[in-house]
Amino acid sequence: MQKVLYYWLMLVGLGHFLLGLVFIVLAKTSLMTPYVAGLYSAFDVGFETNVDQLMRSLLQLFGPTVASWGVLFCLGIYHYVAQGTAAIKLALMAAVLVWFCLDSGVSAANGMYSHLWINTPVVVLILLPLWFLQPRASASDADL
Repeated sequence: MQKVLYYWLMLVGLGHFLLGLVFIVLAKTSLMTPYVAGLYSAFDVGFETNVDQLMRSLLQLFGPTVASWGVLFCLGIYHYVAQGTAAIKLALMAAVLVWFCLDSGVSAANGMYSHLWINTPVVVLILLPLWFLQPRASASDADL
């Protein structure tokens, strides 16, 4: 079961990395139009060409942050399993909770409740496996 938890959490990190790259590549395409329209509505911004380009550029700038978070999350998971340092696990849990509370709170305060509905199951799908993840017991478990 520990392998499943480990690989699931590593997949979460990889997914964030890929999502960040998607933001960079697709932010200025029509595929992001529904999301950007939601941002306009939430922040009560009218559509203008320069505002649209600014919003999409900000999404591109957000991509590297998301991607780098994924890499750091994978590194944290790897080192927690390898070393068993409780502080690593607590720091990862704190980082996830900071993201969830602030992203959901700021979004909800601006009328973007979609982030709350998306973030709630995601935080559970990250924190529960992380809670139950245990460090490697011995060198014989080196295949993790």
